[in-house]
Amino acid sequence: MTPGAGDARVAIVTGAGSGMGCATAAHLAERGWGVVAVDLRQESLGWTEGADTVAPLAADIATEEGNAAMVALAEETFGGLDGAVLNAAVIAAGPIDQLPIEDLDRMYAVNLRGAALGIRAVLPALRRRGGGAISVTSSMGGTEGETFNWAYGATKAGVINLVQSVAMEVGRDGIRVNALCPGPIRNTGMSSAAEQTPAVYDGVKGLTALKRWGEPGEIASVHEFLLSPASSYVTGATILVDGGVTAGHTWTS
Repeated sequence: MTPGAGDARVAIVTGAGSGMGCATAAHLAERGWGVVAVDLRQESLGWTEGADTVAPLAADIATEEGNAAMVALAEETFGGLDGAVLNAAVIAAGPIDQLPIEDLDRMYAVNLRGAALGIRAVLPALRRRGGGAISVTSSMGGTEGETFNWAYGATKAGVINLVQSVAMEVGRDGIRVNALCPGPIRNTGMSSAAEQTPAVYDGVKGLTALKRWGEPGEIASVHEFLLSPASSYVTGATILVDGGVTAGHTWTS
């Protein structure tokens, strides 16, 4: 399938330099999508070399210019845009009276404001295509409190409300907007500290109903579902992909 021709589909994936974003961009490309893979640093996009259906872009999604550039590249390279996975995020943790306020400002700029800018940027292109879908990465931390993660969780909770509100606005245009909330996922920037400490890694694993960490590819599959016609009646939804961490509490190992 040649992107931009016939019924080929085209998507933007932000935060595509590593972890869940990289897995999602590669997953979509393997299934015939034309993909604009966006990351802050060009060197993080080296994996796209030789991938004919992936166009890399180094851009700051916390800026209007960065978001405009990714949409322009999608339309120039592939002829249109059908979906977007707004996945880029940053994290910092600490007690509310100790975490530098600059860390909160950066998380707000990328995690919440960046998601809003991304939605604003892709909507005209999706309307020109006659509709489409947006999947925004939130977090299980956006659905419940987590010790020392108040700032990150607040931005991710904001993402959920952003998605719900925008879904109500743009549904009449044939555009669906959903939030995907990952739990403990291996090989990501969010998991690196836990993976270096066996006791913490095993403790987190024990919190899940499935008694294991998730894989980036398992997140990619759900993003693909939320972009695809298979989820044609799903919008404004908060999809938890957390191995059952938030389903309840377990008193046995």
